Amino acid sequence: MKESDPASLQSSILNPHSSILNPDLLRQELQRIPRLLLIRLRSLGDSILSLPLLESLHRWRPDLDLDVLSEAPFAAVFSNHPAVHETLILRPRAWPGREGWTRTAVLKEIRRRRYPVVLNLHGGTTSMIFTLASGARLRIGQKNYRNVWAYNAQLPPSNEVWNRKDLHTVEHQMTLLRWAGIPVPLELEGRLHIEPKARAQAQERLQRSGIEPQKYVLVHPTATLFTKQWQEGNFAQLADELSGRFNLPVIFTSARNEERTLTRIASTARRKHLYWSDLALAELFAVIEGCSLFVGNDSGPAHAAAALKKPMVVVWGSSNSVAWHPWRTNYELVRSDFPCMPCPGYTCHAFGRPRCILDIPVDRVLSACERILPGHSTE
Repeated sequence: MKESDPASLQSSILNPHSSILNPDLLRQELQRIPRLLLIRLRSLGDSILSLPLLESLHRWRPDLDLDVLSEAPFAAVFSNHPAVHETLILRPRAWPGREGWTRTAVLKEIRRRRYPVVLNLHGGTTSMIFTLASGARLRIGQKNYRNVWAYNAQLPPSNEVWNRKDLHTVEHQMTLLRWAGIPVPLELEGRLHIEPKARAQAQERLQRSGIEPQKYVLVHPTATLFTKQWQEGNFAQLADELSGRFNLPVIFTSARNEERTLTRIASTARRKHLYWSDLALAELFAVIEGCSLFVGNDSGPAHAAAALKKPMVVVWGSSNSVAWHPWRTNYELVRSDFPCMPCPGYTCHAFGRPRCILDIPVDRVLSACERILPGHSTE
């Protein structure tokens, strides 16, 4: 496919009086380019919730080479996905692994590849630097990004494009397609695709532990903010009840740096459960894939469970349930209803302690699990 001339590409689709995109000409240019770089840095949840966008672009243009720049901790979201041509991996400074490139190497590599179009889904300073370094003539970002001057093609605010305010994060990230008139499939799912090696390793570990696939509950009890973190003792009590009532083993998972949470839960629980904090991200995906029920806080692994279409119960805290609820799976949110909800979650100005999640009793979560858990009943 012939690549558009960079100068004409820029001048043809930008409004001459602003950096707002001309949607019709943008769509025409996206129909012509052979490749596109999508930058999706930072969190696991945000990375997973960008998959519907990738799937939609791939369905619309199967011949378009979609490359994704991701950070090493989250690269497993994209590395085995059929919509992704190549995953470029940035190695964070504090990352203990060796996979990926340093920032300097990423800057050089992106520049060398000469992408005609870069779409930045993050909007922070680091992703802005990579966007500029690409040398792309068309640098697409949201009009409300920091350093908006770096984007010569700016998308209008998402709520204006969709003509409503109650947007899910998936829809927010789909704003480019909506604005350009590119088809948005109704059945968007955003599925995770697991590396076969990771799936085999997870199955082997489950087998060694005497656990059958689809016959265990997975509990991921951690979250990034304390206002989204249910009490460890509550998770221990819940696991005891689930194990006793349904005769199902319970596996607790966490990242390595969250292992203390599992230790405290284990010291409180009355029954024996499994505690795994050493899973690579792809292995965690595979273990989630094999469970019969996922339980956790609002977290990246919860979005992974949704992307794997698992039945799930989420104990909800401070975050916006409209924007962040599990995407298109069978789920229940157990949440409070305080006037201060939602909030940014970095502190609790209303009460000094996050009552929105701390006041949720175990019985409410257990009842939700009973309703959601497939093929099981206490009657």
